[in-house]
Amino acid sequence: MNTVAEIMTTEGGTGEPQNSIATAIRLMRQGQLRRLPVVEDGVLVGIVTSGDLRRITGLASILKDPSQDNFLWHHIPVANVMTRDPISLSPDTPISEAARLLVQHKIGGLPIVADGRLVGIITTSDLLGTLM
Repeated sequence: MNTVAEIMTTEGGTGEPQNSIATAIRLMRQGQLRRLPVVEDGVLVGIVTSGDLRRITGLASILKDPSQDNFLWHHIPVANVMTRDPISLSPDTPISEAARLLVQHKIGGLPIVADGRLVGIITTSDLLGTLM
């Protein structure tokens, strides 16, 4: 295995900038995701993470405890809390470079983009799975 295309996850959810925080939380709960790429017309424009949601809601267990949901989250767009223009990689990026960027930037995942379109994501879990 040499490139991120060989180990990236291609299944998973995406959100749109105009989606509410409540929608992002629901999608992340359903897919058991810790990060949600945000796309507009298939083009990556941002990423929202469980950390972003914890910060905005003030709840450490936001992705695990639906009893804490708040009606206000239906009125705040994901665009207000997402990281815009996140670091991304192409499918032919070496796995070692992906690992280096994850460690260097202290992040848990990187979107994979080909021809301007989101095609997958690589996470620390993908990398650890490869080592096993």
